[in-house]
Amino acid sequence: MAPNNTATGEQQLKRVFPYGLLFFMGAAWGLAISLAKVASTSGGHPVGLALWQVCVSGSLLLIAAAFSAGIPRLHRDIVRFGLVCGGAGVAFPAVALFWTTLHLPAGITAIAFASMPLFTYLLSILFGVERRERGRLIGVFVGLMAMALIVLPENALPAPGLAPWVLLALVASVSMSFENFYAGGFRPVGASSIQLSCARQLGAVVLLAPLAFLSGNTIALFEPWGTVQWAATGTGILSGAAYTTLLYVIRTAGPVFASQCAYLITLAGIAWGMVIFGERHSLYVWLALVLTLGGIALVRPRAPQSLLGRVGLGPRGGRPRE
Repeated sequence: MAPNNTATGEQQLKRVFPYGLLFFMGAAWGLAISLAKVASTSGGHPVGLALWQVCVSGSLLLIAAAFSAGIPRLHRDIVRFGLVCGGAGVAFPAVALFWTTLHLPAGITAIAFASMPLFTYLLSILFGVERRERGRLIGVFVGLMAMALIVLPENALPAPGLAPWVLLALVASVSMSFENFYAGGFRPVGASSIQLSCARQLGAVVLLAPLAFLSGNTIALFEPWGTVQWAATGTGILSGAAYTTLLYVIRTAGPVFASQCAYLITLAGIAWGMVIFGERHSLYVWLALVLTLGGIALVRPRAPQSLLGRVGLGPRGGRPRE
């Protein structure tokens, strides 16, 4: 009886384990948004913070790649992939994240960035990758209504004049959507997902480093660390750990299952903002949350592909080797 009980326990653990990883990803990425707000409101410049974050998360992914698929070899396709995806999916969204959290509540930032799957589907339709489906188009419309509820009503945001920062987060979502579309069609042959993740992060470092150094917006590394350094490091660690977990979940449980963390990231982003900053939201924001989650549910991929991507985080097409 004992061996049977042990086997049953192992089977139950295998069934529950992917859900545990899903909740970890949601909680980690949601907390990363709040830590980004801590770093930006403590005096760090968004460009310097973005460079710090991608260096930390890139280092984690590089170590993970070294112990699994191997460090990616630099050739023309990898370099092009890293620069395009690193710019559109990592560097610009990271700068936008720190800039928007400087002005917006963490919860509203989470909702705005959650619109990325909607724009990914629209781009896929425009370029003929996906067919028009009535239900999914309704999902896009519902998601856009959610954003309108945040931007248009006078009392939706905590203070006047914050609507442009919501629009910046939406532009970052469009940028990440373009990266998803590009990565799905121009994935270098023979490279694993984690190797390409490293290429994206290194591409972001290459793009952000000159901008940070030339503008004088770097963050001091060899001085005593304060809130800015620790918060930015936490953002990078959480992002890198969550993304590595995402790759594992895609390989073991499938991309469609992994894509469900989009809901959890949004909810966790709001919850962490309420816990850490005591954020309270208007009725318009809560309605926007419901509509956003409904829109994501309607446009959720039906085939084995993911429409995620995050402060530069997302799977890359098909089912290649990991």
